[in-house]
Amino acid sequence: MKKLQHFLSFLLIAALSACGGGDSPKSVAENFLKAMNSMDFEGAKKYGTEDTGKLLDMMSGFAKMVPDSMKANETKFEITGEKIEGDKATVTYKEEGREGETPLSLVRIDGKWKVSMSKESMSGADAGGSMDIGATSMDSSAGPEPEPEAVDSVSN
Repeated sequence: MKKLQHFLSFLLIAALSACGGGDSPKSVAENFLKAMNSMDFEGAKKYGTEDTGKLLDMMSGFAKMVPDSMKANETKFEITGEKIEGDKATVTYKEEGREGETPLSLVRIDGKWKVSMSKESMSGADAGGSMDIGATSMDSSAGPEPEPEAVDSVSN
């Protein structure tokens, strides 16, 4: 369940940083994050690359399987930084109630900034922060996972 939560969180972050148009990376990221926060995956796709759109489609499918009672309330966030290097940019943001900042990668395609997410970047190494915006909070009430039962391997 934690993996699903982290996956959904990452997708949200990626979607939020993929705003289209000639806008700045910061404004694209903000629009992407707002869409992800409200679980508007179709809206978020407008701000992402083609690969990001595929991941958002996958996230949308996962989100449909989660009961409404398990879905998190919208999380407040604040854009804390923007770094542009040629056709690549990183926008950082902070989520209310979370420590640290989370980075979002963007690329400029045909003059428009798009959030760039991939399956590889969602694996955790590049994920950065918590990626919980708009994601479910399945772990909070489930408690710890049960320990596997011990198997007696001694033969008579």
